[in-house]
Amino acid sequence: MSDAPRRFGVLGTGHWAETCHGAALAAHPDVELVGFAGRDPARAAEVADRVGGRGFASPDELIGAVDAVTIALPPDVQAPLAARAARAGRHVLVEKPLALDLPAADDVVAAVREGGVASLVHTTYLFQPDITDWLEQMRALAAEHGPWEGAIARWAGTIDAPGNPYGASAWRRERGGLWDTGPHALSVLLELLPPVERVSAGRGARDAVNAALEHTGGAGSALSLTLTAPAGAGGSFAAVWGPGGRHDMPRFHGTVQDGFARAVDRLRAAAATGVPDALDAACARDAVAVLAAVEEHLARPVGERTTPVARR
Repeated sequence: MSDAPRRFGVLGTGHWAETCHGAALAAHPDVELVGFAGRDPARAAEVADRVGGRGFASPDELIGAVDAVTIALPPDVQAPLAARAARAGRHVLVEKPLALDLPAADDVVAAVREGGVASLVHTTYLFQPDITDWLEQMRALAAEHGPWEGAIARWAGTIDAPGNPYGASAWRRERGGLWDTGPHALSVLLELLPPVERVSAGRGARDAVNAALEHTGGAGSALSLTLTAPAGAGGSFAAVWGPGGRHDMPRFHGTVQDGFARAVDRLRAAAATGVPDALDAACARDAVAVLAAVEEHLARPVGERTTPVARR
């Protein structure tokens, strides 16, 4: 894989940048962790001292020193930096969600095309063998018995739990489970069901959102999403059903660092072959489109998105 990127830098200096991106890159046998960059050069240097590489004074300085960047930043910061790196000819490995609005996501897709680089979105579950093996089994059942007709997914975070490393995350507090846990749920369901054509949604307690999705060809799915589940009520769950029966998604037992290393390998393969990965920036953009459609539906006046139930 002679043309695969080797020198990687991390844009971000927070918990995920250090414990997932940085740790995985530092342990990867085929790449070099060049360093970190963020808003605070001193913080970047501190993280580099713990993990590897060096701290850079600015994101642009890091972009100029590497073959590829991985980004662990709030989505509204991630998207323009990903576009900047791609236009500078750097391969980009981004986190979910790619952006918080569709124009920003579309710009990343355009930048990847203009820069002629590879891109990949790290959706945690799709880089874990327990999940990918199950998805392969589900696709085999659908090929044998017929397409899946429906699915349900509940993704519930507990951001208010003591010690949660994302408790102070401003964008998560503002945008809630729809944007943080929603991409996880979509990443699994869209591996088994056709693209989403229409959405409807309602709100629940705290930040909870319940969405109904209509897929091409008539399949339907439902999402229940929150970041503020009470203690003991968190966790993820997904099930799919159709002519092949009903099947629940298993838990995964691998580490996020091993999963991220697999994402690095896939980015490198896409760069070396010139063949876009199925989980490229365009895939990440399509997830943003679904989330933005749900948010648009929720912004309608209540009377335009709900039908009252007659009381006795």
